[in-house]
Amino acid sequence: MEINVPKWLKKLASGCGSPIYLVGGFVRNALCALPPSDVDIAGPAMPDELVLPRGFYFATTYKRMGTALIRHRWIEGAQAEYTPFRREKYAPGGGHTPEEVTFGAALEEDALRRDFTANSIYYDIAEERIIDPLGGAEDAARRVLRAYDPEKVFSSDGLRLMRLARIAAETGFDIEGKTAETAKACAPLVADITPGRKRDELMKILMADVKYGVSGAHYRGLTLLRGLGLLKYIIPELDALDGLAQPAKYHRYDALEHTFKVVENSPPSPTVRLAALLHDVGKAECVRRTGNMHGHDAVGAEMAAEIMGERGMKFPSREIDRVTRLVRWHMYDKERRTRDGKMLLFAARNHDILSDLSSLMKADGLGKGTGEEPAPDRLEEFARRLADSGAPLKVSDLRISGADLRGIGYEGSGIKKKLEELFAACVLDPALNKHKKLMKLAKKE
Repeated sequence: MEINVPKWLKKLASGCGSPIYLVGGFVRNALCALPPSDVDIAGPAMPDELVLPRGFYFATTYKRMGTALIRHRWIEGAQAEYTPFRREKYAPGGGHTPEEVTFGAALEEDALRRDFTANSIYYDIAEERIIDPLGGAEDAARRVLRAYDPEKVFSSDGLRLMRLARIAAETGFDIEGKTAETAKACAPLVADITPGRKRDELMKILMADVKYGVSGAHYRGLTLLRGLGLLKYIIPELDALDGLAQPAKYHRYDALEHTFKVVENSPPSPTVRLAALLHDVGKAECVRRTGNMHGHDAVGAEMAAEIMGERGMKFPSREIDRVTRLVRWHMYDKERRTRDGKMLLFAARNHDILSDLSSLMKADGLGKGTGEEPAPDRLEEFARRLADSGAPLKVSDLRISGADLRGIGYEGSGIKKKLEELFAACVLDPALNKHKKLMKLAKKE
């Protein structure tokens, strides 16, 4: 079967002076009619032995592994990762890069180091032919993920267990029986994976439906993490929700399944989906402390900060702040009884997350599984009111500064406190946001 190879890649292959093979997801997807993936290429030569045609250049190289990122100066999107054929030896455990890398391997040896047979199909670009040493083409056609030697594959790198769930979800592939059973047995190896690698793989799972357009892929990816026994080694606090019953009047599912359903109903935003994944993470802890789930939003926000923080998955601080606020406020005004003035102040103080919070609240309602359409939240209404009024959205929008307050006698924390008071007043009455009016309001008696 001929693979539809981009013209720029044919040019690269024809001018390198050494055979180059497409390998991995690009070939797999071509064999099962999925959209193209990133371009991975391989060959017998080391990167410094390649002669790149005009316009191509090495963007980065990783000498220990022999990999090189090749780009074209003038063709947008022309990018490929090149890897020389190699053998790898791993230390015991599943969280390590190879302790020994040997170059000069045959193609068939190179195939044995890869994760799944469907990713171990090579396409000779110059000869326009498939080379399939492990029977991956048949697996791709049957849409099955299979590891040629599952125990070796997973023990080499425990992250491949998460990749199994993620790739199966993204592609819609089934997982071959022996591969799945071995994955379950090897699940503890995920504990060896560094937090950053787990974080990156988890985020790919949360966005799995976007990758190739497979509907519900993000939900399936999460159910695979649960079914393969991996979740407790990724976010144990989330695994504690498995089997946790919720009031039948409001919920069809247990707390974990509800969580997955909320993710499923969330828009394709990494921030919203991560918040959806963590929005009820405090429920099991609240039940442990008090016997009920009251206050799980506040407790969950604290737990989310730990899960995402320096001692957890090491997310950027800005993302931690945004997600924890979404978790903290996902129950706000659930009874729709909050006074208008208080709603307006809440909208102003949280204007930057209102759209995401509204999306999360809607998904939370749909994720209950009761079949009832959730009542529309009032956040969007008050966001519109706020925008139409011209009210300040943050303290720095006030026509008065800390220096002004210091000049009339305020000191230390009193300055911040007074600015917050003036901000609240201007949100409720935007006409007050004039320098003279604010100075008059601020002057001490």
